Amino acid sequence: MAAEVCEVLGLATEPRTVTPGRRPVMEIAGVPHELIRWTARRSDQIAACIEDLEHEYVTAVDDNGELKFLPVVSERGRAKLNQMAARKTRPPKQKTQPLAQLRAWWKSSAIRTSGVAVDIINSFLEYARAAAAAIRARVAAVVDVALAAVDVTATVFVMNEGGRFRRRHLLAEARRHLALVLRGRRRDPGLDDRIVAAAISTHCLDISEPKTVRGLEVDYRLYTARWSLSALPARRRPPPHPARTGNPRPIPASRLRPGPRARKRGSGKSSASRCSTTGLS
Repeated sequence: MAAEVCEVLGLATEPRTVTPGRRPVMEIAGVPHELIRWTARRSDQIAACIEDLEHEYVTAVDDNGELKFLPVVSERGRAKLNQMAARKTRPPKQKTQPLAQLRAWWKSSAIRTSGVAVDIINSFLEYARAAAAAIRARVAAVVDVALAAVDVTATVFVMNEGGRFRRRHLLAEARRHLALVLRGRRRDPGLDDRIVAAAISTHCLDISEPKTVRGLEVDYRLYTARWSLSALPARRRPPPHPARTGNPRPIPASRLRPGPRARKRGSGKSSASRCSTTGLS
C-alpha cells in the first residue's frame, strides 16, 4: 500500500524508530514528527494501559501470599499484555463520513492543536515531495539478491526462538528488507520470492521431520541457518571465585586445631574405653 501511494503521489519512505530497542518502521518522508505524535492518541493510551497491566502482573500473588509470576515480564508475556491493552482501550466504532469532511476536520484540528506551522500543513504534499526528491537523489534503488539473502537469513535466525523458522518468516523479512532498500518504490514482481529462494538454497538447512502430508509442502518445512556458530568467539567469562574451584586457599595453622565438637567426640571415646577397661579388670 505504501509503495502504491508513493508511486502515485511522487513520495518516498524513510525508517523511523517508534519504540527504542525495536526495529524501525517505514513512514512517509517529510511528515513532521510532531504531526505524527499529534495523531498518536491510541498508542499513548495503549502504553499507559500496558504500564498498569505490567504492574498488576509482577505484583500478583497467590493464596499463600507468594508471587504468581516472575518479577520481570518476558517478551511473550509483554506481547500478551499488549493485546489485552489494545482490547481494553479500543474506542467504539464511529459512523462513516465523507472523505472531504474528514479532510476538512483533520486540517482544521491540526492547525489548532498540533503545533506545526500553518504553511507546512497547507503545503503538506509539496513538503513531502521535496523530501522524496532528496531521498531519491541520495539513495539508489539497487537490490543485491545475494546480500539480501544473507541479511534476511541472519535476521530471521536471530529473531526466532531456537534459530528455527519457516519460509513465511523469510518472506516477511525479505519484504521488510525491500521496503528499507527501495524507499517507497514498487518492487519487481517475484523479487521477494527470489530472495527467499536464494536464502534457502545457500544459507538454510532443512531440519523438517514431516509426519503428515501437509508437512511435505514447501510452506511447512522447518529450516535453520546453515553456518556453524562454533566459529564465533566465545564470550569471556569472569574468573571463578576461589571458593568454587578445586584448589581452595591454604588454611592457616591457627585454624587446624580441633574445635569444641571434635574435642567432645574425642573425650567421649576415651571415657568409653576407660569404662570398658575397668569392667574387664
